[in-house]
Amino acid sequence: MLRTIFAWVILLISTVILGTGAVFLSLFDSSGNLPHLIARLWGKIQLATTGTTVKIQGLENLDPQKSYILVSNHQSNFDIFAFLGYLPIQFRWIAKAELFRAPFMGWAMSRIGYIAIERESPKKAYRSMLQAAEKVKNGVSVMIFPEGTRSLDGNLQPFKKGLFLIALKSQAPILPITICGTGRIMPKGDWRIYPGNVQIIIDPPVETAGIPTEKEGELSARVRNILIKNLSRS
Repeated sequence: MLRTIFAWVILLISTVILGTGAVFLSLFDSSGNLPHLIARLWGKIQLATTGTTVKIQGLENLDPQKSYILVSNHQSNFDIFAFLGYLPIQFRWIAKAELFRAPFMGWAMSRIGYIAIERESPKKAYRSMLQAAEKVKNGVSVMIFPEGTRSLDGNLQPFKKGLFLIALKSQAPILPITICGTGRIMPKGDWRIYPGNVQIIIDPPVETAGIPTEKEGELSARVRNILIKNLSRS
């Protein structure tokens, strides 16, 4: 209980301080790279306060000089901290629009260049997909959780339709990333926080060049099978 209270206090304080810092830096860095470094520090702080360790497998499959569609399963809010803190690549999130309305964190997300998606409006969601595709074309990697929400039991949920249009519109490679262990640190629906070990598995990129948009379902299934294989071994 003391660890949980301590972690929540640190989260609140660091979000206010670092969120303000990210907004300030964004005034001088239109690329969003410096604010993203602040976000990386924010992620590492949250992991450190819980005694969480992170190990990454497959770094040889990631080229920091290239832009990707980063696709991952979603087990916990701690997925965000782990990816921000330990993925050695600049990227932007696609996140539900409600998060952008949160003080400090939401302001920083907007200034860094994260992309809001209105899930209740298909037309607005599609515009968000096109916006994300343009970012990737301009050399910025984008991270998506195709399940749309956190898993209750760690098993991979069905993928939302339309998200893989980002890859097909940008013709950028998809980088499948599997995260294991975060669901035990902070399970969905539980506010308590536990120490744990997190593993991030990066698979070889899945090329999308030349694949028509009509093949989105096949592409989605291919990436989904990669994540399922890794989760079954964890």
